[in-house]
Amino acid sequence: MNKHSHLRRRRRGLTVAGAVLFSCVLFSMSQTGQPPKPVEIDILVMHPGLNRSEATEWILFQSSDEQGFPVEYYLDVPSVICGDSQCDIITVRLFWDPLGNVVRYSFPEGGTLTKRGHKQFTDADHSKLLQILQDRESSMKNVAATDVVSPAEAQTGDEIDGASGATLLSDKSAIVPGAVYTCYNLWHWANSDIQETILSISEDKMTNEQLLQYLASERQERMAFAIEQLTERGAGDAATTQAVFELALQGNVELASRGLEYFESRGADTYYVAIEKLFAQSAEKQRVLYLSSLNATDLEAPAGFYDRLSTSLSSLESYYEVHLLLNLMNARNPSSAAVASNTLPLLESKSFLIGRKAYNFLMEEELAPEQTARLDAFQQKNADRL
Repeated sequence: MNKHSHLRRRRRGLTVAGAVLFSCVLFSMSQTGQPPKPVEIDILVMHPGLNRSEATEWILFQSSDEQGFPVEYYLDVPSVICGDSQCDIITVRLFWDPLGNVVRYSFPEGGTLTKRGHKQFTDADHSKLLQILQDRESSMKNVAATDVVSPAEAQTGDEIDGASGATLLSDKSAIVPGAVYTCYNLWHWANSDIQETILSISEDKMTNEQLLQYLASERQERMAFAIEQLTERGAGDAATTQAVFELALQGNVELASRGLEYFESRGADTYYVAIEKLFAQSAEKQRVLYLSSLNATDLEAPAGFYDRLSTSLSSLESYYEVHLLLNLMNARNPSSAAVASNTLPLLESKSFLIGRKAYNFLMEEELAPEQTARLDAFQQKNADRL
């Protein structure tokens, strides 16, 4: 499961000419120390409203800060793709962040968007449109332009032909009333192959330094992207390893999972040192994640690792954690006297389920006489429940 799978899209749409221009401008910036002018990048875009079977050429602009880090991208597009004279068409400038998320729009040549009857968008209309553009899973995703409305009716939103169009109109969250085709047109610009191109450029041009800044951004998507890129690049310096560790420790389960992928990619030593420290300091959900990772990894554990891990048994309150850890011991560290010794206190657990799990585990172990006596005592006490 990867909630951020859209971050791993295949790279396409960036032309050779655009790539050459991009490199030239970055070189110029490095000589002056000043933020460069926006970089022009030739791209190919498929838009359903253009009614063409092939992608068309457009110019995407990329802005950087004074260090050359990508900050945002923008593209100028028509507000409506219209086949007659009944549409008010203005230029809309769409802005994306370095991960391909729409962040805002503007009108570089003036004017504003209009809806039925040539009424201008209100502030509320603009706010709603931005929310629509930021919804990658909008119902517009699977609606053909011909099913939405004809060009002559583009601004009315009242006469819709086709089941898909009717479905779109019924979803009031997906449109600004009176501007259906404008919403449809701009959504498909905002959520086109441009996002893949932007992400591809950012992957290529971001330095490890900027990725470390992303780790500290407190924005989930940026943190996940940074860990993924640092993993793919094999960044293993001490600062990066510590930053990923802190994020895995303090973040949610998804970020902890990304952290594990990073540590595992660095080899057995880094992986087992990190997971031992994380397990001792984390909450239940993260500990379950770590136990599942240990069960799945092919990396060989260092001597004594599982014996040390078993010392945490007495502090676990969840039956599921105990269940996973003892199963892991059976698979990875069988017949360990240390594990058996650390499991015995669980026979006194307030949870009968935990006690029974420990009992069944110890029944398969070689025990000292005094340990066997404790096992027998548990069996006699709970004979009717075992």
